[in-house]
Amino acid sequence: MKKLIIFGFEGTIADTSPGTLYCFNTTASAMGYSPVDRDALQKIIGATLEQGFERLYGMKGDEIQYAVNNYSKLYSQKGEEMLMLYDGIESSLLELKKNGYKLAIATQQNKRYTTDMLKTHHDIGKLFDIVCATDVGSNLNKCDLIMQACNGLGISVQDSVLVGDSYVDADGARQVGMDFAAALYGIGFKSKEEAERYNCVAYLYSAADIYSRLSVL
Repeated sequence: MKKLIIFGFEGTIADTSPGTLYCFNTTASAMGYSPVDRDALQKIIGATLEQGFERLYGMKGDEIQYAVNNYSKLYSQKGEEMLMLYDGIESSLLELKKNGYKLAIATQQNKRYTTDMLKTHHDIGKLFDIVCATDVGSNLNKCDLIMQACNGLGISVQDSVLVGDSYVDADGARQVGMDFAAALYGIGFKSKEEAERYNCVAYLYSAADIYSRLSVL
């Protein structure tokens, strides 16, 4: 039995894409750029905001920093409001806690935004034993955040599993030697076939599958 379940946040706990897309497009449109559609977000999975504005709109230099500053202000006002928890995620987390699992989040999203969304908007933050995210000026990758969760709770990589919806999550788990479970209901993976290349220990077709599929590992 695993002792620690580590989750990505965007695309695993919650669908953040409506707020992310709104804030990217609103910021870029005000600067004279054409908006992009939801599918374009595939280009920026695991990317920083700076990389996002470069990849989505072709921004350069100082205008990227201007866009990042404006995006951050807008996201704190509107982006968080548009977040949607996946159906079944809260009941799955409660079931895991009831059965003795430690729970963590490892996300490259800003820590303040993540904790605000968990506690203020949906109040499920209390179910997590540790939240590992990035801070202003930090450049933590998925591997760093995964190990931060393990070290913070004193649980080995071998006794843990990462649940995520994208190749960034899968690669992070592989690099530290951790088992990986693919969230096929999220933003990243479009099919089981796409996830199969990452040697997943479980495939989760909905958030409601989490406890039943991970409790047998």
